[in-house]
Amino acid sequence: MEIKNMSCYSEEDKKKLIVRLNRISGQVNGLSKMISEDRECIEVLNQIVSTQAALRGVWKQVVRGHLQHCVYDALKQNKNGDEIIEELVEHIDKLR
Repeated sequence: MEIKNMSCYSEEDKKKLIVRLNRISGQVNGLSKMISEDRECIEVLNQIVSTQAALRGVWKQVVRGHLQHCVYDALKQNKNGDEIIEELVEHIDKLR
């Protein structure tokens, strides 16, 4: 089962996600610039860690929205609850 809509996000949540993702995009662009400028390896590594942490923050926000809305609604309405939970478990397994 695949969730096709993102209606589980309010307009405010969407704006926050987009702001965070734009900031992450800037971090990634900054990494390219750091490499082209021959910056110190440890500086590049620190920026990579910061970017990963920022992506984890977005991931957590998306998972929270998914649980609070998509999963909750499916369970509440007895619609594909087992499938939607399995889908999330499979996704979490990919993190290893």
